[in-house]
Amino acid sequence: MKSLLPALVRIGVAIILVKYGVEKLLDPVAFLKAIREYEMFSAESFRLLNFSVSAIPIAEIVAAICIVSGFLRRGAALATTALLLVFSSAILIRSFELMSQTGQSFTELSFDCGCGSGEVIIYQKIMFNIILIIGVLHAGFRNYAPQLSPND
Repeated sequence: MKSLLPALVRIGVAIILVKYGVEKLLDPVAFLKAIREYEMFSAESFRLLNFSVSAIPIAEIVAAICIVSGFLRRGAALATTALLLVFSSAILIRSFELMSQTGQSFTELSFDCGCGSGEVIIYQKIMFNIILIIGVLHAGFRNYAPQLSPND
């Protein structure tokens, strides 16, 4: 009997990506403010910042569709993993800056990371992102073709 786990992982990852993408599209101002706090873009590159506010949520939604449908799923998985790694790194850098400013420990620290879910406890968000990266890579690169047994 074929396992349902790969299909469930693909669907679960896609639901998460669509949820985050839609939440960012529904409140682009909050997403813009969150991205600005990471200081990833200089003040002169406001066009790139504005483009990112639109492009990132759309990329998440398109990647979710690709992962579920199987069309370009490996490329979608790589692009999503790259985004998750960049933003997880930015969250960690911002966390260390806030920890030095406030004296809070990593397990106490919380802020709006810009993912679309409001204020989150940062160590939990980092752990969630690691699990999401594993899920995305599994959904993108697991071989879903049926395996023929030697007797067939």
